[in-house]
Amino acid sequence: MKQRIKIQFEKITNKKVRTCELIESGFNNENYNINDAYVLRVPKDNGDETISFYNEEKTYKAIEDLKISEKIVYIDPKIGLKISKFVHNARQYINTPTMEQINYIAKTLKKLHNSGVKVDFGYQMFYKLNFYKNSLESEDYLDSKYEKKVLKEIKNIFAKDPMVICHNDLVQNNMLFKSNGVILIDWEYSGMNNPYFDLASFISENDLNEEQEEFFLKKYFGSKLNLTKRKRVKIFINMLDILFYYWGLYLYKKRGDLIYYQIAKHKQSRILEKIKPTTLKQ
Repeated sequence: MKQRIKIQFEKITNKKVRTCELIESGFNNENYNINDAYVLRVPKDNGDETISFYNEEKTYKAIEDLKISEKIVYIDPKIGLKISKFVHNARQYINTPTMEQINYIAKTLKKLHNSGVKVDFGYQMFYKLNFYKNSLESEDYLDSKYEKKVLKEIKNIFAKDPMVICHNDLVQNNMLFKSNGVILIDWEYSGMNNPYFDLASFISENDLNEEQEEFFLKKYFGSKLNLTKRKRVKIFINMLDILFYYWGLYLYKKRGDLIYYQIAKHKQSRILEKIKPTTLKQ
């Protein structure tokens, strides 16, 4: 694999590969540290068919001046191969983000959402939900009554906020913390979306506790935080649990990697806590 990576990198950049080390991979990609100066991303086979790397390329160009993402050297929008500058003196959080790191995320998301940057495509949350769900057998479906309730709530509030550019995938591997801020990487799920999706994504995907969540929302909203906003965040968290339950099972059935099944079961357990009694399958 490393030999193939070396050949690809040298062909694209005309730079000699001296060192090539696999970085801990994410859910969708394998990443290689080249010469301690570049990162080459290779999407895994049998990936999420709803992703468009053409759209990701557009996002990188649109947000470049915000300086909140990695610096792109090359991207092949057909297959998603990407070369970016290696972010030195950066790290992912361990176990749970610190309050300082949570503050950096709040500031960065606020900067992104208020930037006025627009792209000509959306995240398409409802399309993705139906796509993932329809790829499964009916025995894998969630409790229909609960699902319909959450969908009704989300549709009632979804269009009440203006669509803004969002990252839409704020998992641990996509946040590189520095001493004075955070870099958000891998924007393949980006697109115009309701800003509450990003807020819910960060809270839900990183399992923030109540104290961390309240601190995050106060840093993001400031004095404008109120009960209505808190309720909207909760509704979006419920929606994300449903969405990524189906996403996890969809990719587990495509790839067979246990991590996707574990994600789906984690989301299911969160849903089960909110449904009593439940008809969900164990």
